[in-house]
Amino acid sequence: MTTRIWLSLLVFVAIVAAMDALLLNYLISHGLEPKSYPVQLAGYQISIPLLGLTFVGVLIVAIAAWMHMSTTVPMAAIREMSHLETIRIVRAAGIALFFFSAALFGPYIVGASGFWRQMSFLSKAVPQLADALQGLLYSVQPLMTLDALTKLAISQNAAAAAMVAVAGLVGYGQRGVRRTR
Repeated sequence: MTTRIWLSLLVFVAIVAAMDALLLNYLISHGLEPKSYPVQLAGYQISIPLLGLTFVGVLIVAIAAWMHMSTTVPMAAIREMSHLETIRIVRAAGIALFFFSAALFGPYIVGASGFWRQMSFLSKAVPQLADALQGLLYSVQPLMTLDALTKLAISQNAAAAAMVAVAGLVGYGQRGVRRTR
């Protein structure tokens, strides 16, 4: 792998890590209790933070997704189209990060009281949207009452699944770039 691919991998994983850490810090500051699991290992007892395991899991998925997206074009084509490869990598990263962040933060944004306050103003300004917004509120209300740990598990799994789906679609779409000699 080229230096450019390694550097883009590091930047991509750092952005995913920053977004996930931001969410974890937000949830901890709003009542999520970080728990540790004690493990006895060769006479020593260590504590493994459970939230750290989910964080590491998301990073592993990000690395795997990025490796899939960046290795879809064969090396001969990369040498011939280096500027196009850079554009493709940046585009793939943008798409993956958009869907990752939408799945990670979306439930918290939709569940926020400020969001519903703005939707109330919108339904008063555009009365045609009132029924649709009321239906949206009724459909997400049960999800808003879940405990913080369940919401975190759902949002992290959905975000990781979105990243895998985008990686698969981007990789599948890039197969047409291959050329025969």
